Parts: sequence; structure tokens; C-alpha cells
Amino acid sequence: MGLTYTSEMEKGMFQAHDICFAEYGRKLETQIHVEKKRSREYEESKKIHSEMERQLHR
Repeated sequence: MGLTYTSEMEKGMFQAHDICFAEYGRKLETQIHVEKKRSREYEESKKIHSEMERQLHR
């Protein structure tokens, strides 16, 4: 898998998931794990945003 990434992206991947892009690119299982985690975090952030919007517009 030919991934192109910056040093900032590499740093973010390691901080968020404790893996490097090279490992992410080599293992499908790792990619699935990371993407599921990203999806869960995204859904949680949408819930938080919705709750904040609801409280602002009471």
C-alpha cells in the first residue's frame, strides 16, 4: 500500500493509535482497528456537539 504522509501525520498517528504509518500500511487488521476507533471517536464528537448546540439554543 503506497501511503504518502507527512511527519505531522506520522506524529498524530503515533500519538492517537501508538502505531506508525508503515505498520498501518502493512496490516489490514491494524487498519480496521484504527478506522473503527476513528469512527467511534467521530460519532462521540457529533453527540457532544449536538448536546452543546441543544444547550446553547434553549
